[in-house]
Amino acid sequence: MLKDINVKINQIKEQVAEKKVLEEKLDSLNKEISMYECELRNLEEMLKNELHDVEKLKKVSLSSIICTITRNKKEKIEKEEKEYLIAKFKYDDCFSRVDSAKNSKLRIEDRLNSLANCENRYAELLDTKLALINIYGDANEKNRILNMEKELDHYFKELKEMEDSIEAGNTLYEEIAYAKEILQSAKNWGTIDLLGGDFISSIAKHEKVDQAQNQFIRISNLLSNFNKELKDVNINSLNFSNTMKTFDIFFDNIFTDISVNSQISNSYEDICKLQRDVDIILKKLKDSKVSLHEIIDDKKDEYDKFINSL
Repeated sequence: MLKDINVKINQIKEQVAEKKVLEEKLDSLNKEISMYECELRNLEEMLKNELHDVEKLKKVSLSSIICTITRNKKEKIEKEEKEYLIAKFKYDDCFSRVDSAKNSKLRIEDRLNSLANCENRYAELLDTKLALINIYGDANEKNRILNMEKELDHYFKELKEMEDSIEAGNTLYEEIAYAKEILQSAKNWGTIDLLGGDFISSIAKHEKVDQAQNQFIRISNLLSNFNKELKDVNINSLNFSNTMKTFDIFFDNIFTDISVNSQISNSYEDICKLQRDVDIILKKLKDSKVSLHEIIDDKKDEYDKFINSL
């Protein structure tokens, strides 16, 4: 009888551990979403102001006439356009973070709905077991079982956090590999462009830079999520290098092209380093998961043997 109940308890125990982890994540996500939405509103206002500055210079206005007279209108427009694009990049980055956090929240809420009754079911099974122990066992046996239950709860929760960290790391690793491909292609087109390439090579390089920018936003969000998971398993977080966050926006002459190509190369080196760092951590996590499975299996065997001895 106790053995059958024990099998059911072990099955539902994993669900209870998962529910606890998800509830903690949901609470953290709600705080993040609130913070990101506040930041997004501020960035939206900033973006509107920058766009207004650009449009004001392009229209016939007093400031536009003054700039034209002093022959620096083109430089002013380029400066304002660059400030607008930087503001747009920051806005898009924040919008992506909000969207990613909300999608994660929906997935967690859906999973929590499916786990809604697991704690009640677990409590019922545990009460049934303890009632049987009260009949057939003594206080020491009861206390030992309770302690073993708590110990298994701890390890199951730790295992769930480890699995979540590995999943987040694998997703991040795939996106880093894709960014690496984009940057390699950008490097190739950049070299052709510097050696006297035509309009097509220049456009191709610009397109790859745009793709890299978008990929960096995604990597930044995934890295933030990975770092949160690493915190749960007591592993130090990783940094996203500043050289991978923004490129020069204008490509007017060879000096600018050299600068952009240099940034592409630096970003490629940084993304390779990030890939190596993530790979090292993933190997560490996977090794820890194997060790944790072995501990859980040993604890289960110890638990089952004790139950069968009653």
